[in-house]
Amino acid sequence: MRALFLAILLTTCLLLQAGCKDSEPIRIGFLGGLTTRAAGLSTSGRDGFQLAIEEINASGGINNRQVEGIIQDTRGHKETALQAVHSLVERKVAAIIGPMTSQTAVTVVPEANLAKIPMISPTVSTNQLNGLDDYFFRVYYTNAQAATLLAERLSTQEDKRIAAIYDLGNKAYTEDWVNHFQGVIERDNGSEVVRIPFDMRFDTLFIELAARAAEANPQGILILANAVDTAIICQQLAKLSIDLPRYATGWSYSDDLIQFGGKSVEGLSIIQSANVTDAAPAVQRFVEAYRQRFRAEPNFPAFHAYDATRMLLSVLEKTTDPEEIREELLKLESFAGLQSDISFDRYGDLKKPSLHLAKIVNGQFIKTD
Repeated sequence: MRALFLAILLTTCLLLQAGCKDSEPIRIGFLGGLTTRAAGLSTSGRDGFQLAIEEINASGGINNRQVEGIIQDTRGHKETALQAVHSLVERKVAAIIGPMTSQTAVTVVPEANLAKIPMISPTVSTNQLNGLDDYFFRVYYTNAQAATLLAERLSTQEDKRIAAIYDLGNKAYTEDWVNHFQGVIERDNGSEVVRIPFDMRFDTLFIELAARAAEANPQGILILANAVDTAIICQQLAKLSIDLPRYATGWSYSDDLIQFGGKSVEGLSIIQSANVTDAAPAVQRFVEAYRQRFRAEPNFPAFHAYDATRMLLSVLEKTTDPEEIREELLKLESFAGLQSDISFDRYGDLKKPSLHLAKIVNGQFIKTD
């Protein structure tokens, strides 16, 4: 009799334990530099992440479990980025959305690999993480793809000299980007790239960068910096009456660029992957929901973080085991993103990235191709 009682008690405890586990929220992490000079990239990504979670929780969650988003700030430093990943691992997240910059990704991806936690970046593009059989995924184009696009757009103009102003504070992104751009444009049409690096981690006189660009006597200027610094560089170019075609990359693409740059950024061409003026119903529903929730306009990090999070949530309906999540992501044939379908190659890189050029016209980003 006593044995029967103990058996019933043990079974009851196991059932209660299983019930408690099933009622716990599913935890996923977000990793971004939320208190840095270039925080706009990460705060927009965070908001897209939060919106996707709030929407699924409002519809009942996943298999009757709510989803908890745990947000970690890297603060733009290697040590705090690593601590943030360790914190998310300790909280037993199923996967991580982020990081948002290439330099941080190069630092933290090895830690995610050791912990065997899938990491899906909305905006990392460095080629240093290409072709690796690991736990890193991205829903964004690579530097090589973007650099080739711009180089091909300029390929009809032979003997063209381009001054490239780029921030070494995000070296894994900027220097990698310039390397690919220079390789293509100098190989294909005899053009020349004059490099003008700077590092925002140290004191920088932007007027000196503009003056060095002028001394190079270029026919165009390429800027690889965050939105605020790109705006300041354009202001300094205008002060020196340097009226040349100017180009920027996705890192600069935010409302801060127009807000801080004003008239000096008019005509600036930017490579981009999200069309914020798209009239498609799904896009407009997202834009309106984002406006209502955050009282702001979504830009490309919000688009991609929202897509990355929704894709992860769809996988979590099948499994919450990190190893199995990785396998499910690799098997994913197609996930319908806001503006393009998402699928990965065997290394977790995006198969068919969507890229286009946009230009600032009358204070607005206008798609030009």
